[in-house]
Amino acid sequence: MVEDLPSVRPGPKFAAPLAELVWTLSNLERRLALGLTVALSEENATPDQWRILETLERLDSPTMGELAEASGMANASLSRTVDALEDTACAYRLPAVTDRRRITVHVSDRGRDKLVRIREIVAAWERTLQQMIGADAAQALIEAAECAACSLGGAGANSHSQSRRDRRS
Repeated sequence: MVEDLPSVRPGPKFAAPLAELVWTLSNLERRLALGLTVALSEENATPDQWRILETLERLDSPTMGELAEASGMANASLSRTVDALEDTACAYRLPAVTDRRRITVHVSDRGRDKLVRIREIVAAWERTLQQMIGADAAQALIEAAECAACSLGGAGANSHSQSRRDRRS
């Protein structure tokens, strides 16, 4: 499973601690993504599909550009993900009311139902992770990552942090 992934580091030590942090975070991201992918396969969903359904639920009929900015996904990946969600009738695209040249994306009722099931799977996966690394360590990791993301700036850093705080409230 996820813990079977090797954690190879180049050489005995990195020249700079932040370089080692990048390596460690990349390794952690790979392990977390793999675990989430396995968990979501129960619902025939991918982490990107979950991300887009969550984003569609939060935004009101975003354009593809707005959806790309809010989700942090590249346009090509976003298009493939929205195509897959359309293929399963979880999302649909329509021309914008104010400018028919712009395309908006909407979550369908079927997509909302799927999102409810996905959220249950993700919550169970998160509980398992908390048992593995400890609830305090998980919370500290989340807070440190959010703080670093906000300090470094970039698209979505503040919106994701705010949504985490909203769910905890």
